[in-house]
Order: sequence, then structure tokens, then C-alpha cells
Amino acid sequence: MGIFSVEHLGDKLMEVQKYWEDIDFRLEHLMKDGFVKLPSLKHFGLESVASKISNDMSGSTFAELCPSHDKFISQLSMSEYLTPKLFDIARKKLGFKGDISNQYHIARRVEAGNSKEMYRAHFDSHLFTMVLPVKIPTSADGGSIGELIYFPNARKSPRSEISNFIGKAYHKRFASKQGMEKFSVRHEQITDDFQDYKPLLFIGNRTLHTNKQVSLGCSSYRLTLLAHFFDPSPKYGVGGMLRMLRSR
Repeated sequence: MGIFSVEHLGDKLMEVQKYWEDIDFRLEHLMKDGFVKLPSLKHFGLESVASKISNDMSGSTFAELCPSHDKFISQLSMSEYLTPKLFDIARKKLGFKGDISNQYHIARRVEAGNSKEMYRAHFDSHLFTMVLPVKIPTSADGGSIGELIYFPNARKSPRSEISNFIGKAYHKRFASKQGMEKFSVRHEQITDDFQDYKPLLFIGNRTLHTNKQVSLGCSSYRLTLLAHFFDPSPKYGVGGMLRMLRSR
């Protein structure tokens, strides 16, 4: 039957419509502030979603749009309610000249105790990034749970692929806990633990972001879905090459 049962299909469709009902207002805040939170996903059967996506990932930390991931974002109707609006903004306000299909969807699953996926601060190449929390652990001993640290509008939009590369390389000096503390002295820092299960949408190529560790004492793994929209860089630009390396 999938995530939504046939008996409740009508109610679920209304629930999806209600979820996106104020998206225009939220997108105004996105362009004003560089980020915006969306309504909680708590009522969308996330335990089942997390289990199915995790099974599809087969132990990998990253997986590009596996079947259960694709099914979930389809049932959220992102392509109907969100993507066309972001595409319109990208073309009219950010000078994007590509196609609406220029998207990159990836699932990120981090096990408790993983020390490799922390403080890897970076800017995305895509204009917009959306983080959808699907399974967020708790920590009884006060340890970190993979919180996202982000700095809205930490740089201006790159004017070229060269300036994009230089900007990314320059900010790599802050890719550590100490580096984040240093960077936060002069930049607005926001930390989100996603325990409210509210997705975050931000301007990807302007927002420096990273994650804390999912500490060993956490109750489970951490699973988020990352939706990237509209990379203005060439096919073999910085972002494209990094995605090719990740998929190998």
C-alpha cells in the first residue's frame, strides 16, 4: 500500500495540500533571510519511511535517490508545490538559465559514533538546499546528535566558477570545531537539532554549513534527505566533479 493507505488517500492528499498552503509566504522569508523552516513532517509516517530508505541504502552513508526516497518526496508532492516555485525564483531573481530537472537528491545516514562526518564545513554549488529530517536520535548523556550548524548569507553568490572554487577553498580552513568557533565570531551562527522534524530550506551557495558528530551514546542512527535544486555551474564544475567522486 506504500506510505499512505488507500483508505485514507483522500485525507492524506488534503494533508499534503495543507502542508504547502503557506509556501509562498515562507519563500519570501527564504529570499529575505537566506533560510526558512517548513512545517513538521511528524505526521507523515517517518518510522516506516526511515526503515525503508535505510534498507535501500544497504549500509552506505550516502545514497542518491533510492526508490523509497523517491517515493517519499513524490508523496509529499514536492515537484508540484515547491520545485516550480523555486525554479521561478531561480530564473527571475538569481539568473539561473538551466532546466528544472537540474536537481540532486541524496540520503545521508550517519551511525552513532561516526567521527568522519562531522565539521566538514562547505557551501553547496546548488542555489537551494533542503534538509528533510527523517530519523533524528536522542542522547541521554548530553552528547551531540549530528546537529546542523549553518551561517546564512556567509558569502555573496559566486559570479563565476572560478570565484566559486576560490570561495570554497578559502572557507575550508574553517572545517573543524575550532574553525566553526572562529567563524562564528563575525558571522551569525544557527544550530538546528531537527528534533521538531521541521525541514530547513536555505540558499545553498551562500550558506556555510556543517554537522556535529552523532555521538556514540545516541539512541540510533541519524537519517536526513538532502534536496539540492539548480546548480548554475557547468556540468564539470566544482559541484559536478564532487558529486561524481561521491557516486564512485
